[in-house]
Amino acid sequence: MSDTLKGELVASTGQQPLPEPDNSDPESAGPALASSEGDADQPKRGTVAWLQAQGTVEFDGVAVPTCHRIPEGAELAQPSEDSHCRVVVEGERCKGTRLLAFGLCMGHAGGGGMGDLDEMRRLSSEKRASLKILRQTLHIGGSRAADPRVAARLRAAQRANEIATAIVDGPLDDRKLGTVERQTAVLKALDATFPLQTTTVELSLSDPDSLAWHDLEQLAISLES
Repeated sequence: MSDTLKGELVASTGQQPLPEPDNSDPESAGPALASSEGDADQPKRGTVAWLQAQGTVEFDGVAVPTCHRIPEGAELAQPSEDSHCRVVVEGERCKGTRLLAFGLCMGHAGGGGMGDLDEMRRLSSEKRASLKILRQTLHIGGSRAADPRVAARLRAAQRANEIATAIVDGPLDDRKLGTVERQTAVLKALDATFPLQTTTVELSLSDPDSLAWHDLEQLAISLES
């Protein structure tokens, strides 16, 4: 793996929480922000190339991108041979993988998937709304925990069409199955969808001799239906 690819990686375990970047100053936003987002010549937002195209400011004696997310009050550790980010907050060093270009992890440098904070807020709002609806549907509250079986039934109802396709179409369309295996799968699907039922019916007639043959036929037909 090249050094460039290594620089793209961000360790998800142990990474410190990041504040929002301060891009309110248009003069220090850098050339990439000044151009339109649809310009194909500009690097993709959040990448190392995009960070390198930003302006720089000095933090603890080191030049860092203007869009950095280094928390206030943090310090930068001295350069070392390890691959960890140099940001130190309250004595604890960030465990993220540092970029060779800056000595910071992708998050503290201001790049990565969280570059578009407006999009992240939108996705977060949608997720919270979805969880709220799910809690209301499953009647989850302070006095009642989630029931895995209820959740599974709800999920099965939401994907009923896919389940039906897997039960019926799956075995019929699977070319790896032999004739006997396919017939067995079809019979199981029939048992699941149209199960055979056995019913025992008792009929008592107080005066069968008074019934005509036509009456007996009608009675038999009614029992069959």
